[in-house]
Amino acid sequence: MVKIKRLSIVLGLTIIASYSIIEAKELDPSNSSQTAPLHNFEGGSGVYLTSLAYLAKPPKEGEIFGPPSISQSMVLLDGVSRNVFAVTGNVLGSVELGYSYEIFDVGDWTDDIYNYTGMRASDEISLHNFNIRARLIDEVDSDIPWMPTVTFGTHFKWNNDISKINKQLNGLGDVAGLDHDFGTEFTLMTSKTMKDLLPCPFILSAGLRNGDSIHTGLLGFAGERWTTVEASLVMFLTDRLIFATEYRQSPDLVDEYNLGGIVLIEGESEWYDLALAYVIDEHLTIGIGYSYTDFGNNILNQDSSVWALQLKFNF
Repeated sequence: MVKIKRLSIVLGLTIIASYSIIEAKELDPSNSSQTAPLHNFEGGSGVYLTSLAYLAKPPKEGEIFGPPSISQSMVLLDGVSRNVFAVTGNVLGSVELGYSYEIFDVGDWTDDIYNYTGMRASDEISLHNFNIRARLIDEVDSDIPWMPTVTFGTHFKWNNDISKINKQLNGLGDVAGLDHDFGTEFTLMTSKTMKDLLPCPFILSAGLRNGDSIHTGLLGFAGERWTTVEASLVMFLTDRLIFATEYRQSPDLVDEYNLGGIVLIEGESEWYDLALAYVIDEHLTIGIGYSYTDFGNNILNQDSSVWALQLKFNF
């Protein structure tokens, strides 16, 4: 299989959000509506790969629903592309509902499989992510200075195409361990805003994730669960310019699969990235990211080094 040179640009988180960016950039620790600068690919408030414990902007007093956030993302590769459409909203101030729809175009991958097996499969994989996150502890309400905000999340994922592709390949997915098309993950995230330790304010986040997703669910689910850790650092360089870096441990639930010495499925690896977000105004934010692990999407035996661009619009 020809190695695909990775160049990605996550285009676009378009149209919607809640004034959450504005609350985040103000960095007022007395303000419980503080939230993440971007959407992650799985449809939650966070960076690219991980969530923050801060939720979408809460509703105004006397209302039930806060203003929603909608986004569109695209990752472009040579012969492969990934599009993500996401929306988040807040209910009653302490619950975030999120959804994302991912479309993964793997045209070159299916061509490689056909070349080496003679079997033709669909070249598109779609994944639904349904998220419910509830805030358990709010740092603003705590009398303990170091207490972080704590959020628990349940995430139901459904891969719309992996079973079909498995049948088209006469059970090749079963051999590789890609034998479930849905799964549920649980997350426990903590976030704490620090204002005085460095010249610029920053947010530290860390958490646990339990699930059986293979490549975040884009290649299905393993049927066996694993608990992993993830963390992020978000720094507010100015009121409008935000720097972030994040780490997400791989559950490593699938082994490298090769046929005749040709790698058709790459094993999972640890994920890292760097990101910048710029707040244009109270409605629109642009994010640019770089990852040498392809944002956790290194499914094929490809070169790393990937760029990402994200646009987010806030209502």
